[in-house]
Amino acid sequence: MRNQWGRRPLRSWIGCALFAIGLAGFGCASSQVSDLNAYQEMPMNRVVPYPTRDELEHRAFRIVVVHHGSAGFDDAALEIPRLQVRRGLETLAADSGAEVLDRLPQDRNVTRPETILSETDGLSHASEMAADYALAVRFLTYQYSSSWKKPFKFLWETPEDFAAKPGTCTHTVDVAFDVEVVEVGATGAIKKTFALAHKVEQRNKDLDTACTIAPVTLSVLFETAIDESIRCLPFPLGGLLAPRGHITSHRKAPEADRHLFRISLGSSQGIVPGATIEIRREERAMRPNGEVSLTERVIAVGRVSDKVMTEKSWIVVDLSKATSEVLKGDIVRPTETEGLLASLSGPNCGSMLEIR
Repeated sequence: MRNQWGRRPLRSWIGCALFAIGLAGFGCASSQVSDLNAYQEMPMNRVVPYPTRDELEHRAFRIVVVHHGSAGFDDAALEIPRLQVRRGLETLAADSGAEVLDRLPQDRNVTRPETILSETDGLSHASEMAADYALAVRFLTYQYSSSWKKPFKFLWETPEDFAAKPGTCTHTVDVAFDVEVVEVGATGAIKKTFALAHKVEQRNKDLDTACTIAPVTLSVLFETAIDESIRCLPFPLGGLLAPRGHITSHRKAPEADRHLFRISLGSSQGIVPGATIEIRREERAMRPNGEVSLTERVIAVGRVSDKVMTEKSWIVVDLSKATSEVLKGDIVRPTETEGLLASLSGPNCGSMLEIR
């Protein structure tokens, strides 16, 4: 299983850079810990109910990608785009730290027919594989259109010269699909829906008023539209699938108000020095139908120190900014903000993505 949070080389570099230049927003605190044994072990209150052993050991979410039928579409026509979307989502999930079940071969030349399942069958399949979430994909639009615009005629041009001038062909592919994050279990509740809609255009000079396009060129346009759509998902969807650990210990510097907390996430989950960690309090509420509803509330933010081990690490936390007491068993999850470079150079996700 590829178990890492984010694109490892880039985020490792970013984490190390943050570690080297200091901690913005953490005052004068540093994430470097010279001697861990010099810190005093502090007693901790525990969350109630305290996580079970299985919950403590279950760090990575298990996900499976399923495809739902799309009304009005020929399944054969969607076979290649469904494979592309599935590969993209599986790569995104793995890069976010999730465990991908029933994953497609990484070799793009290896293909296989996609199994199209109903909503009920899709969730049953995910449940049989012991998945935590099913990423359910449904295509809504997959179409191509073209238009030809005649060239501008100058006053001095003869009819023969004008007839030899090419017009402008505009080829447009329009793609739209939903990705539902479905909790696998008795309820099958939809946790979040990411609705993507994107158009890609290509213009070229052509004498052919029918704007004939080569199949390989059309295929590239559709691939580009899908690829740019999926590029809008790493930040919002990747955050939902990021590894989940717990607070297990607390230490304090003997002569300073400096606090370290041990978390059950380490290098195996892609944790690097300088990474931002959210500490969350799980809150339970009873629904009218008797089911228990679980929500998480951020109570503090920490920064990973230089003490990172395989399955655990120590984080520096400024408790003066915490909104509640940090308890043993509180949930921790790595987080990130969308980089300026990505927001400037990537697709215009504001017009392409709707989150429901």
